[in-house]
Amino acid sequence: KDLKVTKEFTSIDEIFNCSNPFDLFALHKASLVVSGIITKNESKLSLSKQLGEYGGGLYLSTYTNVPKGSGLGTSSILAAACLEALADIKGRSYTSSEICDQVLCVEQLMSTGGGWQDQIGGILDGVKLIKSKPGLIQQMNIEIINIPPKALAELNERFAVIYTGQQRLARNILREIVGKVIMRNETIIQILNDIQKLAVEMAFELERGNINEFALLLNKHWELSKLLDPGTTNTCIDYIFSSCEDLID
Repeated sequence: KDLKVTKEFTSIDEIFNCSNPFDLFALHKASLVVSGIITKNESKLSLSKQLGEYGGGLYLSTYTNVPKGSGLGTSSILAAACLEALADIKGRSYTSSEICDQVLCVEQLMSTGGGWQDQIGGILDGVKLIKSKPGLIQQMNIEIINIPPKALAELNERFAVIYTGQQRLARNILREIVGKVIMRNETIIQILNDIQKLAVEMAFELERGNINEFALLLNKHWELSKLLDPGTTNTCIDYIFSSCEDLID
């Protein structure tokens, strides 16, 4: 609805053609595939027969008030919403961990890559410290940060989100960074280690209600992000920061 586009699909092949991230319906099609509602099976049932048990067809409509390509993880969260809705249609329910795994599959089908942090952020309420061990199968340890009510109110009062009007595709950034990790680039490995430590320190300061200290750590994270990927910022974004420098921590 937010992009004001509609499309009707009448063949299985159309739905399985979901690997182009610039396709406005790639996420919807990949969600239908991962949910198991649409399959390519040996009996080669037509799309109309597969949809027979759902009343003859499906109408999947999505809306987000966060701009596409904003960098706020909207595609992962939207995929989670689609998968939850489709699971409900099938009469099934999934744990947060299972939905997160399914979102990973959707993003691989879309060829955008991605991790679990965005969908976990959207599925579970509150500020969280999330940990996992290395490996293909991710077992997530999720700790909800208990921020004192006064500090939480202060955080909500002081936090601002500014849309820069710029969009970018996460796939390219992920490939570049993961490539450097695979090549054991010492600088990148050290930055990633420092970012992990910062996350723990941030959780510590938030639990103590120290919003100013949290802001300083967030700024350190920003500096590390720029080292990790120089494309994190540009002249426009730098100008936004400089124009309100006296108002921010």
